[in-house]
Amino acid sequence: MVPVESNKNFSVNNVLSFRKKITQDQANEEMKKIAKFLESQDIKQSGPVITATFDVDTDNGDPLMDMEILIPMDRKIDLPEDYRFKEIFHIAHAVCAKHSGAPSSLHSTYTDLFTYLKNNNLQPITAVYNAYVKGLSSGSPEDDMNIDVYIGVNPSTL
Repeated sequence: MVPVESNKNFSVNNVLSFRKKITQDQANEEMKKIAKFLESQDIKQSGPVITATFDVDTDNGDPLMDMEILIPMDRKIDLPEDYRFKEIFHIAHAVCAKHSGAPSSLHSTYTDLFTYLKNNNLQPITAVYNAYVKGLSSGSPEDDMNIDVYIGVNPSTL
């Protein structure tokens, strides 16, 4: 079982946000496109890549995800039409689980997180956000990732 912490806050500034219904392959391509754009503007990433999946449908048998990709940047910038600028991205009163290992085993971290919510009578009020503290880099093994998984919860006791 993954350790779960409560009452956590997570915040990043000057965030590029991209949200769209896309396949996993399209999400990977969009990440490459964003990286090229930031490099062309001499913008540095100033925090972990953050993703959230709000819904999943199927499109010709392929999963189609309503997904948001968030990239903290080192400064404010005007963004092209496909992207939104968020001055701040902040989750308060969150529950957090630290996932280490392959992305394919992330579902077990989610299970532990939702079990914790249920056992502690906590009501989720946000999507699940994955902050890739140590992402996959070329040449590194897939099981060498560190992902902080956050979900905002209602701070009221009901």
